[in-house]
Amino acid sequence: FILQSKMKYFHFLTFILMSLVVNYKAFSHQSSLVDLKQRRRTEDEDSTYFEYDLSSFNIRFEKCQFVKMFDDEMAENNEEYDTVLATKHFVVYKMCPKDECENCDGVHGEYVVDLDDFLEGVVKVEQEEFENMCDNCNEGCNNDGDYCSGCGQICWNWENLENNGYVDAADYIECQKIDIQNDDDAQQQQQQDDDDEKEYFIGPMCDNDKGIVIGLFSDENCWEPTFDIDVEDVLGYKLSYHVLSNVVKTEDGQQTCLSCLEQNDNNNGNADDDEVNEMCENIYTASGKCESPYGLENGFVNLNRQDNNFENQVENEFMTCTFINSLVWNSYTETGEINAIDEQDVVFREVSTLQTTTLFVLTATILGLASFTAYLYHKNEKIFAQTSSQGLVSLGNKYVV
Repeated sequence: FILQSKMKYFHFLTFILMSLVVNYKAFSHQSSLVDLKQRRRTEDEDSTYFEYDLSSFNIRFEKCQFVKMFDDEMAENNEEYDTVLATKHFVVYKMCPKDECENCDGVHGEYVVDLDDFLEGVVKVEQEEFENMCDNCNEGCNNDGDYCSGCGQICWNWENLENNGYVDAADYIECQKIDIQNDDDAQQQQQQDDDDEKEYFIGPMCDNDKGIVIGLFSDENCWEPTFDIDVEDVLGYKLSYHVLSNVVKTEDGQQTCLSCLEQNDNNNGNADDDEVNEMCENIYTASGKCESPYGLENGFVNLNRQDNNFENQVENEFMTCTFINSLVWNSYTETGEINAIDEQDVVFREVSTLQTTTLFVLTATILGLASFTAYLYHKNEKIFAQTSSQGLVSLGNKYVV
């Protein structure tokens, strides 16, 4: 019995590990199709149309997660890398109805996308909205930033970031090489690293508390984070997360909801014939999608299932959902390893009306068939008992004594 239990536990762990690998492969295959083919636009001479109507939805950030996984490039360049595991950065987000974004427990979709693709879209929108706010702010400040409050004070601080010893964290959402600046400890570390021929790169990384932060890496792809020195010591400035933090949460700690509705006053030349803005089009296209379990009917999965298109991606939706759950349910540590120690998060989901009705009908049908089977069994028993008492037993169409 003990041996059997151990074997079951071993098979269970093996299944979990294999499923995570397969799930990521399914996600990678799906998210790689980020061209117009997946968008399935209907093109006229002077117009384009995004088929999936997401105009009534908002994007809501859920989690940023490191995941260490096998990488072909690192395996081929074993002289450059001392490991074959790259630390990939994923963002899980939801598409929530605009009137239910705070709770988002009704009809919605859950998605996973590469951190760089997520930031490329949402940070641009947040920066434009912030600039528009400052352009329309009627409150002015003097040269010292006095005699103002509200939007005037915020915009004055923003215009004088460097004078106040800050730089915008959103300027480093793309991985880039960085040279150490003025800090004495950092310079000493740089001198030691120069002797070791070590370089530093700066880019976005996941943080359990803040969601998304700017950090240091030891490789040009920003796959291998390093904590040798503080990123602000390297920059010589403090980081301002005003724009970047609003992508994740507002200043009062509430979840940020970014609308997918195209604005009528769009003057940037990106407007098209649909009502879905460019940010949502790009992020949605690049994402692995989990929609059917949450009742989203006008998204990629359901529409393409009806048209028998993209069968591989549609049929692998379950695997994508499983991968998303593994990211959300605390299956990985903060540094990206598989979490085999801590208890896993449990997400309780409500049963929908359709699921309840289906379960009731199925249960009633099974009970009805069981009752009918029992009735026939007892009826045949009575017939057999009666014929036996008369000394007759039926054998096909003949009776014998």
